[in-house]
Amino acid sequence: MTLLAKRYASALFALAKEKGAIDALASDLATVHAELAVPAARALLTSPDVSADERQQVLSKLTAGRHELLVNLVGVLQHRRRLEVLVDLPAAFRELVMVERGEVEGTAESAHPLSDDEMTSLNGLASRLSGMKVQLTAAHRPDLIGGVRLRIGNVLYDGSLRAALNQLEQKLQQSAV
Repeated sequence: MTLLAKRYASALFALAKEKGAIDALASDLATVHAELAVPAARALLTSPDVSADERQQVLSKLTAGRHELLVNLVGVLQHRRRLEVLVDLPAAFRELVMVERGEVEGTAESAHPLSDDEMTSLNGLASRLSGMKVQLTAAHRPDLIGGVRLRIGNVLYDGSLRAALNQLEQKLQQSAV
């Protein structure tokens, strides 16, 4: 996520909060992000080979029926030739929304797929550790051998067998024989 995207997201968030349109904008940004995930659509916006008229047509279709703040922002980005910001903008805006709601994203990595009960338990643990509501996603990482690693925001809680073995290896290497 670029610093520029964070700046635009911050300004958009402040305006959305003022107008009470945070949820509407979050939804519109998610839709725009999904549409821009297609490489051909992204190329139409950022390629210098595309004429201004063609780019305007694509942007009009992209913003049709969207919130006026998003339409205005896209116009500003086009005028300033910073349309590439649209790629990172939804993630930056979502981060601000989550902070506003006292939430944080996290990942539970494990050597085996986690069941629903295990995810519920880990979600509770993650909430207690962070003091915030955590939205966990599961990730399968066979290289962990066993145990679980929780990544909450930018903090890592490593309870994996791989980490324990690495610590044991370091202790053995440092000990006098």
